[in-house]
Amino acid sequence: MSSSSDFVDQVDQQVVQNGNGKPEWIGAFLQRTFFDCCSDHPIRRNEKNRYCINCDLSACQYCMSSATHRHHKILKIYRHVYKDVVSLGSMEKYIDCAHIQPYKCNKRLVVALNPLPHSGPTSNTETSCDICNRRLAEPDLYRYCSISCKVMAFERKSSDSLPPFLSTMSLKKDLETEEPKHKRKGKPQRAPFF
Repeated sequence: MSSSSDFVDQVDQQVVQNGNGKPEWIGAFLQRTFFDCCSDHPIRRNEKNRYCINCDLSACQYCMSSATHRHHKILKIYRHVYKDVVSLGSMEKYIDCAHIQPYKCNKRLVVALNPLPHSGPTSNTETSCDICNRRLAEPDLYRYCSISCKVMAFERKSSDSLPPFLSTMSLKKDLETEEPKHKRKGKPQRAPFF
């Protein structure tokens, strides 16, 4: 009999990596529609604003609270400027969100699933998304306006020698290979009081 942690580890290997650093579920996730009413729960606050990575389905909060999703990986979807966004902290657990422009939504940093409408196209390529040419607020820090733009850039990458930047597993390997930083020698001494 296998434990729930064995099941989660097994799903981690299947869901997170498909050999090239791109999670298998990310394409289906970006194509989903959210915030429709749940037909299984005809009650108040039943919009489909959750995504189960393991089952590859969008559902409402009542569906996700059932026992079938107990040990599954769940993402909560939010609305920002009439577009679907996900919490940056939640998404970083599953993909590398580096170089994706975050936005502030209700005091929370979020990343857009698809390009937001208010960041219209710009003629200056230095200040825009590498894929869709939408304006970036901080182009010196970010290269993409949404998760879908980063996925497209990943799919267009010129060679397999480039690092797989969608996988969190590659991040863990990079962190393990970094040299440890040396700590300060000794204890800091306070200046004497006169």
